[in-house]
Amino acid sequence: MKPPFMLNRLIAIEHQYARRFTNMMQKPYGYLYWNEANKDSYPCNHAIITDFIGVESSLKDISFFYKQKDITPRLFPALKKDELVELTPHLNNHSFEVEVLQHEYYLWENESKIEPAGGIYFDRLVQIKDDIKELIHAEGYGEWAIKYLERHIKSPGYHLIGGFVEDQLVTMGSISTFEGYSRIDDVFTFKFYRGKGYSGTLLNYLIKYNKETTDNHLYLYSHYQAAAPMYQKAGFVKIPELQTWRATKKV
Repeated sequence: MKPPFMLNRLIAIEHQYARRFTNMMQKPYGYLYWNEANKDSYPCNHAIITDFIGVESSLKDISFFYKQKDITPRLFPALKKDELVELTPHLNNHSFEVEVLQHEYYLWENESKIEPAGGIYFDRLVQIKDDIKELIHAEGYGEWAIKYLERHIKSPGYHLIGGFVEDQLVTMGSISTFEGYSRIDDVFTFKFYRGKGYSGTLLNYLIKYNKETTDNHLYLYSHYQAAAPMYQKAGFVKIPELQTWRATKKV
């Protein structure tokens, strides 16, 4: 029997997520993540503060660590309640600029009501080929996103799935599996192929894929609020407790 969903467990998984494509150092106050081969990537280079005692000295240490590596100091949330209220005065003192993001987390709870589109098939992608790079660039992401995928795809727990129409890549998404939880991310569709039901069909496939390969709770990380109706139709419910933000040190 699947154990009950626990928000604290999901948050712990989120802290583990970046370890698959970065280097990580644990500190008394939290974690430092970095990848000197991909300095422009925010996901690859950021700190998380989990202990608010001595925040002023923690921010000094974070700033020093990243500046020594010629990386912009940056913080991501630890996904704790009211953490931004606690941290903002200290971040201001150390010249960090805070952005509250519209990124959202969703938990899969209900059967999908999306009618699958025809003419599309799916396969696991094991190499970052030119068609994937073209899709990433078409979404407006730079070379850092390619480097992120190239490192991430080496992890056995990272499953990058491509959707093909007549052997042409039209959409893709990923599932990262952990103990008890699976995370959907990296969902992209070529602009020309949008509005044809391929993204929703991909979600159906990822839900089925997770069911067939694990007994994990399935959740989704979204960069796009406009996709919320599709996620909800696929059976995902927003997790309102998780606020996303980032803080970047001004030059």
